[in-house]
Amino acid sequence: MRWLLLLLFSVQLLADIAQKIFPLTPAPIDVVIPYDPKDQETLELCVEGIRKNGINIGRIIVLSKEQPMVQAEWFAEANFPFTKEAIALEIFRGDKQAADVFLAMPKSRIGWIYQQFLKFYAPFVIPDISPNVLILDSDVIFLNPADFMTAEGHPYFNIGAELVPSYFSVAERLLPGLHRVHSKFSGVTHHMLFQRPILEDLFQLISEHHKMEPWKAICRVIDPEEVSRSCLSEYEIYFNFALLRTPQATIRRLKWCDLSMLSAIPRFKRQYYAYVASHTWLRELHLSLGAQYASPQLRYP
Repeated sequence: MRWLLLLLFSVQLLADIAQKIFPLTPAPIDVVIPYDPKDQETLELCVEGIRKNGINIGRIIVLSKEQPMVQAEWFAEANFPFTKEAIALEIFRGDKQAADVFLAMPKSRIGWIYQQFLKFYAPFVIPDISPNVLILDSDVIFLNPADFMTAEGHPYFNIGAELVPSYFSVAERLLPGLHRVHSKFSGVTHHMLFQRPILEDLFQLISEHHKMEPWKAICRVIDPEEVSRSCLSEYEIYFNFALLRTPQATIRRLKWCDLSMLSAIPRFKRQYYAYVASHTWLRELHLSLGAQYASPQLRYP
C-alpha cells in the first residue's frame, strides 16, 4: 500500500509539472546585478554594457551588502528574509556547530550559495520591480545588442556547456520530475530572465511539496557533504523548470565566451560576440601564467 501511495503522489507531482500557459507580459525588463567587491573592475563595464546593448531594459539595480560607486540603483542584501548564517543552519539541519564550522572555513562556498538565493528572491523582495527581471552576473559585459524575450513577453534562454551532476540531483530532490531537459548543454550562462508568474509557480510547487518556505526547502535538499563543491544551481533549476513547464519558453543561442583579458574586449565586440564573462579568478590565472601561455578566450560553448 505504501509503494502505491508513493507512486500516486509521484504521478500527481509530475502532473503538476505538466505544461501550462502563463500570463506573461512584454513589460520593460529590470536588471538585477548581484555584486561582490571582487568584481569591482568589471561592475561599471557590466552596467554600461547592459544599459547600452540590452533591448527593452528598464531599471538597473545593483544588489550588494554595501553601496558601490556605480551609475545604477542600489538595493541592500539586508532587506532579504535570510542571511548566510540562516542558510548554513538550514543546510546543516539545525546543527549550529556544523554550520559555524562551514561558515568559518577559509574557502567556504557560503557566499556562492547565498548569492543564488538573492537571485531567486530579488523579483519578490525589491519594491516596484518589473515582472520581468534579468539576473546578470557582475562580471558579464554585453558588447552588442541582445534581446531576452519575444514581443509577446515569452522568454529566451541562452545555453552553456557546464554540466554538473549534483545540480540535477538537487533539482530532483527539490521537485521530483524536475530533470535535465537537454543532455548536451546547460542553462548556466551568467544571466537569466526570471519572470514572476513562472517563478511564483515554481515556488508554490516547492512549498506544497516540502511544507515550508522555498528558501528553506532548497537548503534542505542540499547535501551537507557537498557544500564545499558545486552543490546548487539556481539557473539550472529555473531553466529546466521553465522548459518543462511551458511551451512559451524557447532557446536561442547567443555568441559568448569566457574572457581572461579585459583589454581584448574591442576585438570580441568586432567579432559580434553578444557578451563576454570575465571572471576575476580567470584574469588572475592569465596574469600568473603569462600572456604567452594563456589564451584570452577560454571557451565558446
